[in-house]
Amino acid sequence: MKPIYQIIQAKNFNNKHQQIFSVMLKEQGKVRGDFETKIYRCKIICITHIDNIPVAIGAIKQKTPSDFNPEKANLPQLSNQFEWELGYLYTRKNFEGQGIASSMAKLLVQNYGQGNLMASTEIKTNPAMVHILEKNGFNLYGKTWKSNIHNNELGLFLKFG
Repeated sequence: MKPIYQIIQAKNFNNKHQQIFSVMLKEQGKVRGDFETKIYRCKIICITHIDNIPVAIGAIKQKTPSDFNPEKANLPQLSNQFEWELGYLYTRKNFEGQGIASSMAKLLVQNYGQGNLMASTEIKTNPAMVHILEKNGFNLYGKTWKSNIHNNELGLFLKFG
């Protein structure tokens, strides 16, 4: 039962990737919009399988510009320095706690290469993700804000390349 991490560049996305990605984003419950088109905002995705079953996803996606706005992190002066975001990280419940998200984040950051990268996550309700981000060179910047989707406190994490 060893995880297999599949890194896929945008030019290689196919219908199977899109289907897995959209189903898992919907399961995650923390993203709004058309789940089937979210993959096309991504530069790189990672789909993790165990015994040929998809158990986790993650991506380098187009940034969420509003995270820099005054009503959120209040760092509008930094927004233009970032184009891409580490996001859409999700591990199915039965597979949490095995280091899968940590390995995916590391692989995605490595495959992204040099350059600035952002991420936003829940501060208090997801300390494991905060740890994963910090371990990969991200630091919390700006003020925190309440999510409109799940009402948890979010923070903006930045990694300068």
